[in-house]
Amino acid sequence: MQEAPTNANENCVGPTSESAGKASACEGCPNQGACASGAFSSPEAIAKAEAEAQQLRYSLRNVQHVVLVISGKGGVGKSTVAAQLCHTLAAQGYAVGLLDVDLCGPSAPRMVLGDDYVTQTVRHSGSGSWIPVYSSSNIAVMSISFMLSDHNQAVIWRGPRKNALIQQFLTEVDWTGETDGLDYLIVDTPPGTSDEHISTVQYLQKAQNIAGALVVTTPEEVSLADVRKELSFCKKTSVPVLGVVENMGTFQARMDKLRFLSAHGSDCTEAILATLREKCPEVLDCLVASDFFAGTGGTERMCNDYCVPFWGRLPLDPELLKSCEMGKPFTELFPEASASLSLRDFVGRLVQSLPVEMHD
Repeated sequence: MQEAPTNANENCVGPTSESAGKASACEGCPNQGACASGAFSSPEAIAKAEAEAQQLRYSLRNVQHVVLVISGKGGVGKSTVAAQLCHTLAAQGYAVGLLDVDLCGPSAPRMVLGDDYVTQTVRHSGSGSWIPVYSSSNIAVMSISFMLSDHNQAVIWRGPRKNALIQQFLTEVDWTGETDGLDYLIVDTPPGTSDEHISTVQYLQKAQNIAGALVVTTPEEVSLADVRKELSFCKKTSVPVLGVVENMGTFQARMDKLRFLSAHGSDCTEAILATLREKCPEVLDCLVASDFFAGTGGTERMCNDYCVPFWGRLPLDPELLKSCEMGKPFTELFPEASASLSLRDFVGRLVQSLPVEMHD
């Protein structure tokens, strides 16, 4: 029996079933009309689907593990986590790709390439495949950003055009490039459970190459409410959840990097730092931390409720934000920082969950 479309309702009877498009489970499904008309079950449709699956499998044959970075909420730091995972994996010698399918808000290229991303364009190999942009010998990046003549222009596309580009990303990009293939392909996604998510998951499942998803959230309930929907999406589409990362729950910075304001709002930073240098200089080397959502524990409870692993917390560090702006590896620039310890721990968990077969 032909597999059900990824965006089908639960308890789908299958597009080739005699009751396809007519069963009670079909009510409200976006594929109901197509199934009822037999569009999915014709010999032509079946042959086309198999050819598409073969092309996807061939294109991703040199990619060992594909990992989605997802969240139901925007602004929680998916691109930060995706980019720094790539940097940290690459620093440990792995061959890594970063695929940005946030077509309307592509930010991953800047976080890996820095300001140089605006000078990069997509090139073609002799065979016609797209060649990803390399930030180093073992980090390859592909994004719609490299196709825009004006990086400030809005991408106003409907679903079918988005789906077509995502399919091209997965079938026409040569990920072999300067390496023998990729150990990990990290896919940075937009928020929600939109066309981009459905298409990406559907194509990867056809390619039989989707290792799982890393879910990013912030600890407040407004974010967690949307992330629960994302976990439900993963369950419905049979995407394994590798872990959940809580981002930006704690602010951390060195004392000498802070600004100090008087009770009236005037800047008194220099005066206070001068006093500290004179009276208590060792304090300037201390870290200052503040819990934005102290004691909520909501992320861990959510993980327990959904039986998914909680990977830990990534603190909000101004130097981490600067590293992303510059496209630099935070763990290399600030190896002793708490955020670096967290990132290396996340990479350790990822590698343990998805070990890499060594290249010949």
